[in-house]
Amino acid sequence: MPEPMTDDERALLEHRWAVRVDLPGQASHAAQVARRLVDAAADAHLDAPAVVVRAVAALEGYAVAVHERVEGERAELQRRGVDTATFQRDLERGTRSPPSDQAGQ
Repeated sequence: MPEPMTDDERALLEHRWAVRVDLPGQASHAAQVARRLVDAAADAHLDAPAVVVRAVAALEGYAVAVHERVEGERAELQRRGVDTATFQRDLERGTRSPPSDQAGQ
């Protein structure tokens, strides 16, 4: 049986999990905004700086990578027989931590 977390540990894990689940969307949004900037520059017959073009590719790649990681963590929870609602309830009770993230990190 897992040892109970402190209120501070639980709050930190809840926050980390919420941010982690939201991160793929944030990265995708950032990539879309950067892509629009490059496209707008092209429409204006200006070259976007190479660093911006590389940033678009990096952001798109990061969005995919972080999405895959979150989905992998969800799959691990399911493999252990924990659905998302149960996982959230356990977090709120302070009895479980996300699959690859510990409160002390």
